[in-house]
Amino acid sequence: MADEQQIEVSGGNNQLLPHATHAEQHIHYHQGEGAVQAAPLPKSVVILGAGADAAAGVPTSSRLIPGIVDWLESDEGKDIDAILRKQLKRLKFRFDEFVERAIDGLAKDLDREREAIRTKISEELERNLHLTDEQRKMGLLIVRIFQKITEVKNGAAIDEDTENLIREVTGLEPTDSTLIDFNRLSYTDTFRNVIVHILKQSLHDSESPILRHVYHNLLDIEQLMAKYFYGFYTNKQSYIKSYLYIAWMLWAYLVHCEQASSDPHPICSQLAGRDDILVVTFNYTTYAAEAAPSALYFNGTLTDYIDIENKNDLRVDNLRELDLMTFFSDRLSQEMSLEGERIAIPIPSFMPPLKLKPVLSDRYISVWYRTSEAIRQAEQILVLGHSIHAAETFFCDMVRNNRQAEIILIDRDMESVARNLCRTLQLSEHRYTPMTIEGHNARKYDNRITIIQADLADLDLTPILLTFQRRYTSPAK
Repeated sequence: MADEQQIEVSGGNNQLLPHATHAEQHIHYHQGEGAVQAAPLPKSVVILGAGADAAAGVPTSSRLIPGIVDWLESDEGKDIDAILRKQLKRLKFRFDEFVERAIDGLAKDLDREREAIRTKISEELERNLHLTDEQRKMGLLIVRIFQKITEVKNGAAIDEDTENLIREVTGLEPTDSTLIDFNRLSYTDTFRNVIVHILKQSLHDSESPILRHVYHNLLDIEQLMAKYFYGFYTNKQSYIKSYLYIAWMLWAYLVHCEQASSDPHPICSQLAGRDDILVVTFNYTTYAAEAAPSALYFNGTLTDYIDIENKNDLRVDNLRELDLMTFFSDRLSQEMSLEGERIAIPIPSFMPPLKLKPVLSDRYISVWYRTSEAIRQAEQILVLGHSIHAAETFFCDMVRNNRQAEIILIDRDMESVARNLCRTLQLSEHRYTPMTIEGHNARKYDNRITIIQADLADLDLTPILLTFQRRYTSPAK
């Protein structure tokens, strides 16, 4: 990989151990006579986030809904949509209508988000020295427009001195906080057109350091899934049908993306054959399992789905060769039944982003426990394309509880990743040492955490993996 980025990271004191097999990884609490001792887990853990799959061309979470909307215009997308709608009678949800309502709703009711967006973009303009001229101008435009609205609203507020004068001069008691009822005012066409333009641009450039703050959770498919997943708790049929449609359409689109990609995964292909590391992935794609059969899928995988009504675990093999139309028309349509005597509700094994994680299958209990044990024992954790965001509280608690491991995090968006990681690990985001590692901007925190700014699409992991191997093969001290 002569033309690729190479990062040499040294330091730490890992003594790696052979990778345990699936059967050997069961940990037994009972240590009395006859107890089975578990084989040790590897001391190096690799965490794969959405950024790792993005390097292979798989859309990140913020790009999934726009991607699905475009795919639904294809013959394949239309056919699968028709099959699902035939199965899910009286289904009302449509992706294209959801997008239009989301944009129109935020453009009309911007007050709830205005100040938060303005503050976040102002911070980005101040801290991020790597913005392009176009990105910086877009940021300045948004900040200035939103600031104008804030100034008008603040200027109309009735302060204490004004209240006292009203009482003294008129004898009346003020009952309002402003002189203008802003609920009865409307934005001009110029303002609304600008906002709609910015919102639509953010759909196609949601990874922009500036526009991601405007985009926010506007079209976050995980939040959308979480909203409708509650239908299973309340038995609200319209929500259940919408969730089934959204989840299976997401599943089909991701399978489509995998089938359309013929190139080796730039990250997972470099992890293949490594028995000295444990891979934990937050992605649904099969790439991690192909590289490392023992990979742990923390939030589910495309190959598994679950009949949550009858508690049956189901599986799809050979996704790359799967005919999607045949699967939906001949298999899933027979397995799914929402009416009549036999009720069956098969859903993809995707884990909705709920603070209290539902246990869709006992397989998750095993995966989460093994992940927890691996991270607890890890001496080195390599994080690729995952920001360790505090919203993923269950996983973040695992990482935070290991206060000795050396953590190396590689992502192209160093600024936001650094903020997220510091908040999660309860570190000051301003206490770091800037450095350069193999030509890449980097930061070091707490003498054990290194954040490197690099694009995973053309990153050579060889130097880091060789460091793992040296520690693995070195004699025990």
